[in-house]
Amino acid sequence: MKTTVIGAFPKISEGPGGQELRRALHRLDRGEIAPDELNDVMERATRAAIAELEAAGVDVLNDGQIRWDDLLEPFARAWSGVERGPLERFYDNNTYFRQPVIAGPIATDGRTLVRDLELARSATSKPLKAAVCGPLTFATLTAEDGAYGDLERRTLAAADALASEIRGLGAAGAALVDVEDPAVVARPGLISLARAAYERLATAGVALAIQPYFFPADPILAELATFPVAQVGIDLRSRDTRALERIAALEGKTAVLGLVDARNTRLETEAEVARPLEAAARALGEDHVWAAPTTGLEYLPHDVAIAKLGVLVRGTRAAMGVPA
Repeated sequence: MKTTVIGAFPKISEGPGGQELRRALHRLDRGEIAPDELNDVMERATRAAIAELEAAGVDVLNDGQIRWDDLLEPFARAWSGVERGPLERFYDNNTYFRQPVIAGPIATDGRTLVRDLELARSATSKPLKAAVCGPLTFATLTAEDGAYGDLERRTLAAADALASEIRGLGAAGAALVDVEDPAVVARPGLISLARAAYERLATAGVALAIQPYFFPADPILAELATFPVAQVGIDLRSRDTRALERIAALEGKTAVLGLVDARNTRLETEAEVARPLEAAARALGEDHVWAAPTTGLEYLPHDVAIAKLGVLVRGTRAAMGVPA
């Protein structure tokens, strides 16, 4: 079993230097610093986040997504034909994102996140994965579409652009890419369209981990098992779910279990982490079970996020019979 993280790490904290990024963003807005100076702060914050993930004992890291304003922002900002539009609540969270506005055909050079990956690689020797947003999430959360005219065409166009991004990440050394796609479980009636989109992502030739969260995977777990992905994330905490009872449907894939709630400050126990891991390992084998937070830890105060990671790591070791 391995531990990993999904999504963004908290960008601020109460510790020394923990407010540097917030202050730098305010100073940029006031014209007091140049973009290059903000970039330096972003790099320091990224290295600090990676160091904290390492110190927590997480096995497979990401870069903390420090530069991401929201899940869709890197792509809406970088892709030609797309702009950032109105603010909207992000599902049922107390956070907001800017909805994409599609003004013309989507195009990308596939290098939107390559620099971030290269920086992260220079900051750690531990296994590192990359991430992109999900095509169905991008398409269903779009505010305006002046190019494609319907959800199917828009979703597949987003999938083609994301396949280019994944190809670029693979060329830069990424062996695994998370695809964060809560719309797949939020809109289970669109599962066939989602599968078609993932078939396009798979053409990039990089191992994929679909990470749908916030909602139960129960209605579509068997269908997720047919997706061309190496890993399937299952949120076991956000809502009531019986997906663990059906985990055997994922035979041959790795299940990434969301075991600490990244949207609730309540601290889980090590036993609450270990028990589902043990059950999943009996069905799939230890080598095909990973442990993770349910989603990005940015929803939590920094100290709570660190505490949750500690429980996650210790609970996983307990499930494996490794002394604390």
